[in-house]
Amino acid sequence: MTTVRFTKEDLARFSAASRDKNPLHISEEYARTTPYAEPVVFGLLALLAGLGQLSERHDRQLRHISAEFRNPLSVDAPYRLDIIESATDHARVKLYDTTRLMMTATFAFAPGQGHTESQRFPEASCATEPEDRKKDALIPGTRVTGIYAPETEAFVQVVERWGLDGKGATPHQIAAMMWASYVVGMHLPGKRAVFWRLTLDFHNAEPPAEEPFSYDATIDNFDGRYDLLRSTGTLSADSRPYATAHLSAFVRQDSPRSSLRRISDLLPPSDQLQGKRALIIGGSRGLGAAIAQALVSQGCSVLLNYQYSAAEAEQVRASVGDQSTQLELVQGDAADIEWCLSLRDTILERYGGLDLLVCNASPPIRPLAFEPDKLPQFQDFVARSVSLASAPMSSFLGMLADQKGWNIVLSSSFIKELPAVFAHYVTAKCALEGLVSWAAVHYPTVRHRIVRPPKLLTDQTNTTVGRQGAMEVEQVAAAIVRQICESRQSQALQIMETF
Repeated sequence: MTTVRFTKEDLARFSAASRDKNPLHISEEYARTTPYAEPVVFGLLALLAGLGQLSERHDRQLRHISAEFRNPLSVDAPYRLDIIESATDHARVKLYDTTRLMMTATFAFAPGQGHTESQRFPEASCATEPEDRKKDALIPGTRVTGIYAPETEAFVQVVERWGLDGKGATPHQIAAMMWASYVVGMHLPGKRAVFWRLTLDFHNAEPPAEEPFSYDATIDNFDGRYDLLRSTGTLSADSRPYATAHLSAFVRQDSPRSSLRRISDLLPPSDQLQGKRALIIGGSRGLGAAIAQALVSQGCSVLLNYQYSAAEAEQVRASVGDQSTQLELVQGDAADIEWCLSLRDTILERYGGLDLLVCNASPPIRPLAFEPDKLPQFQDFVARSVSLASAPMSSFLGMLADQKGWNIVLSSSFIKELPAVFAHYVTAKCALEGLVSWAAVHYPTVRHRIVRPPKLLTDQTNTTVGRQGAMEVEQVAAAIVRQICESRQSQALQIMETF
């Protein structure tokens, strides 16, 4: 048993070696728009890390690999590797996040020379941008062909980093594993790929070093029920098959974007909030973006805060069309009290006050076991979550009190459902609800709303399983803004749970 961590440098090195440029693994900006909210470790990199922990096998050569990448791996997180080697010719690796199984892999060996001395690979003209194949392009029989070789210098670094010398896999076999990542991440399906399963069988003696591989991969089928693509590929050398791969990958769908038209169906446009000004903390995507659109549709002027997602924030502003002058973008870290105080001064100087504060921002929400070795991440998440609401509330509650305005804080139905792997999220939301309850007593002229939506269809739930039963953000946004429009003199604190 051992512990492994994957760094950003590891991901960049593997990407260079394998030529897999899928942005899910190497672009923080792109990863923020996915359910994972941060770059995901390459499945094949985790597989190589497992191979590197096996016993030395100088008189054995790899013949078969089967692997299942069950859950996405994060950068800088500690993972436990369990190695089971019951015989010289067989090994099994399991990768855990505390008790949560993340990857399984089986390696089969046979007598032969499996040492991995340094080797240079020939140059190969490989794709540099991943294809973006959507559902309608995933047709059985679709083929991709080409030549392949890893990039030598980065390949050598990967071998050294993970201790792959002498573990029974030759340089060409390690290259074949990298090719599997390349085919899935760049071609089948490409940019939308989430690698799930791999089987890889090796056939012949080692190929000549001076020629790159050629490959031929074909879509077997696409199961639309699960967004699951299955493909088969052959890697050849010197016109002879060298390895056969069976590849399965989930195909991510387009990130959901809130629709002003849908909001208008639920909440007819009006000027009921004309002359009002709102600040939305975390408004560039998901529910925050929908609330911004709904407020603008009722005549409200909106300051939309975002920290990183500038392009998405611009899309929200563009989405309101002729009313875009009512929506101002404000970049900054709302957990930073100095930034909040500076914004408060700006709002007072330019507009004289604030009528609505919407605290919607959250750190990336990922499953997290409540275990001693995960406590630092637990505490960081709770602290960051609370800061994203407490800093704005402490800065703007006085201003809202002057205007007899609204303080709206997004909580979650999870505080009642209590899912096992979201103790950090539940704790943070309970803390925020406690803060709002306190504020309702000490700022009684402000109308406070705790909003507990169910699972919503957002970037973070945009998976095959996550989309099932998820409520559209427009429905929740319309309900929130409708209550603002209709509640002229309402009690100081209410909890919204029905939409």
